[in-house]
Amino acid sequence: MAFLMGQPKAPSYPSGRYIHTNPLRREGGLRLLTQDLPEPLRWAIIRAWRQPVHFDGNEAIQSVHRQRPDDAQLARATPRSILLLAFVEMEVARRVVEAPQASILPATRNNLLLVQGVYLRRLYLALARHIGEATALAEFQRLILQAS
Repeated sequence: MAFLMGQPKAPSYPSGRYIHTNPLRREGGLRLLTQDLPEPLRWAIIRAWRQPVHFDGNEAIQSVHRQRPDDAQLARATPRSILLLAFVEMEVARRVVEAPQASILPATRNNLLLVQGVYLRRLYLALARHIGEATALAEFQRLILQAS
């Protein structure tokens, strides 16, 4: 049987409605990422990253199993190197929060965000042991603003 208007067109998937991510998905990702962080740091990240997207979605997303310095290495690290690691981890976390919906499975995304949040907390605590909690919080907030 012939179609009057020709062959039906296949729906485009995913639709362009949420090229990057939708607001509820972004908010959920931010909450997952920051659930283990101290309260002031948690709200600083959420407030800063609610802004319009920073990445276009073409960036690579890291693996859950990538190697990171452990607690013993962090104890020997200088505050400057801990801050550098924290900056890198924040950039990675932001890419995962802003990942396009069709680019990553929800379970993988949630797992990545939980792992990132736990590691950011470890970096924060390592820095706080070196320079004090108030100074570490100020430095992390500076990094958040720098990454935004």
